[in-house]
Amino acid sequence: MTISDIKKVLNFAAFRPEPDDSTEMWGKRFPRTRSLLINISREGVAWSTRSKSGDIVEGGELQGTFEEVAAQMGDEWKDMTDDGWCGISLNTRYVVTLETNLSRRKGGDELIRTNPKAALGARAERGKRYAVNHNPESNTSLLLACEGGGIDKIEKSLRQFELQPARIACGAYAMLIELTKRVAAARRQLLDKNPEGAGGSVVMVVCCRGSVLALHQKEERWLELRSRADLYQGEEMEPVLPILAPLMESAGAGAEILFANDDIGSGFAEYLQEQLPENRVTEVTRQNHLWSVLTDR
Repeated sequence: MTISDIKKVLNFAAFRPEPDDSTEMWGKRFPRTRSLLINISREGVAWSTRSKSGDIVEGGELQGTFEEVAAQMGDEWKDMTDDGWCGISLNTRYVVTLETNLSRRKGGDELIRTNPKAALGARAERGKRYAVNHNPESNTSLLLACEGGGIDKIEKSLRQFELQPARIACGAYAMLIELTKRVAAARRQLLDKNPEGAGGSVVMVVCCRGSVLALHQKEERWLELRSRADLYQGEEMEPVLPILAPLMESAGAGAEILFANDDIGSGFAEYLQEQLPENRVTEVTRQNHLWSVLTDR
């Protein structure tokens, strides 16, 4: 046993998850450590720092491709971390689809990431990377597909500045998964109180740096999904409404709309309520929402 091994035991580092284990909670992987958070969209690149105490501090934004921005900011980004680890939110060049009867055998989620052809069969496309989230109450699943070549370029650009991704995720997709879990938890509470009272429809809407995901759920079933990357710019979010129209028609009057944005202050929930007065709009956006989801907060 080396001196470094002894030190790891004494300060409990030996019992922590490895930094590159993306399945573990961010706070456990990087305790009392600064890490860099980066979002990539068609408009450009935005970034913030997660402090040693877990707060989101200092950030910035530049237009351009990730490679262009990384070449300009790489050295500065490195100084924003203690060990070079960063979280990546990708909000461009992805597609989310609603699938039925995907395999749920043990280890299947990991197999989709490592060998999508074996997991998805004819559904798998060459050069794509996949992730899946299953509805625990029905046979539907949300399937994320990203361009593998684009992710390879991101990783290559990071390595030039001694940075490495601790997690690469689609921000909008991760935010939608969080909403589905919120809805599922609310359903369980209603079922516990009144087994007959957990019906009705909810439309979950996520807006994240120009990307939109909307999912219609009725009772336990996921019925319809809309996925659009690079739909709007800045806070000009009016183009989102036509995407929601077919879902709202299916959901009907009285359906609840659950809305989350990448950060507070967009005003879009109020706009939706004005445009859809027969539905109740509930905003669940919290400060630094995207960064919080990316780092399990």
